[in-house]
Amino acid sequence: MRCRECIWRCGLVILSICAFSGNASAADHPNEGLIDAQFKAMDTDGDGRLSPDEHAAGAKRMFDAMDSNKDGTVTIAEMDAAHKNVPGKEPKNSDLSSIEKIKVVDQNGDGLLSADEHAAGSRKMFSKMDADRDGFLSRAELTAGHEKMLKRNEP
Repeated sequence: MRCRECIWRCGLVILSICAFSGNASAADHPNEGLIDAQFKAMDTDGDGRLSPDEHAAGAKRMFDAMDSNKDGTVTIAEMDAAHKNVPGKEPKNSDLSSIEKIKVVDQNGDGLLSADEHAAGSRKMFSKMDADRDGFLSRAELTAGHEKMLKRNEP
């Protein structure tokens, strides 16, 4: 997998780690309810699209939720624990593991995800998902991004 693709993939995966709301439903597609709940929670002004600031705030809330010991970093164990708390999200063998997710955005190679590394990955993810380049994410763009990036590339 190319590094650039890894960064985009990890950013999307990071957004899918924690649900912002406990009312995600298990729709026909297993991630659909989760993505819908995330979108609604991040769309704080209710305009049906996510601004860069709304997206960044949602990513920060997610990081804070994963950082269970509040030391400013997320470990593999913390990320694994966060996965178990996501309603409507059952991990599949084709999903990236926590180790793979952290490795993608771990800029200093220490095996931990810092708040700065997480924020940088989130910004890159936003840019990649903004398919129409209007500076906002629609629900369709968020959904398409998740669909594309939640899976590992297997030969």
